[in-house]
Amino acid sequence: MLLPETDSRNGRAYVSAGLTLLRNLIAGRPTGWVVDLRGNRGGDMHPMLTVVAPLLGEGERGRFIGPDGDASSWGVRRGHVYNGGKTAFRWRRIPAARTEPVAVLTDRHTASSGEAVLISFLGARNTRTFGEPTAGYATANQTFRLSDGARLAITTAFMADRTGRTYGNEPIAPHEHTMNAPHEHVKSPDDTRKNPDDTHDRVLDTAIAWLAERR
Repeated sequence: MLLPETDSRNGRAYVSAGLTLLRNLIAGRPTGWVVDLRGNRGGDMHPMLTVVAPLLGEGERGRFIGPDGDASSWGVRRGHVYNGGKTAFRWRRIPAARTEPVAVLTDRHTASSGEAVLISFLGARNTRTFGEPTAGYATANQTFRLSDGARLAITTAFMADRTGRTYGNEPIAPHEHTMNAPHEHVKSPDDTRKNPDDTHDRVLDTAIAWLAERR
């Protein structure tokens, strides 16, 4: 399941399309899930988390840790994504929580809110990550307007997973560091080439092999 970046303006259309895809996949009775965060540079984390909420399950799934150690959590409550104790994104008819194992794919372009989605899976049972270390922007930032009209963005918190492990400006390493060789072509959604032999994705293959062991 490819989970691209999005922003708040396109959030509802994003969730509608994502949950439609998720329901179709559920109908196929999957034995495991692949969540592909490669190339997800961030945006609004709440629509992204809403799409994968059934795979995350109920409860706290991450935290923002401020400079004084104050924590504000995010997660899933009754199927809806919350942040800081308040519902951050509400959607009717969210699919029920799933229990199958989840493989999460990352690369050096997975950043910011993309990393927040990754962190939401970290610490879960039956979850493993594959690919490359992320960009290293697992932070919350606040923009301040200066007297001359300029704007200054300052990091106000680091992200932490459900176990309390804090991330921040360091890339998040996957459980299994796997890279596609330079000569290998990974098929993108807009790739129109007909021959399936032209494509190969070693990262995805490794993740699928891990999932197959857990059937």
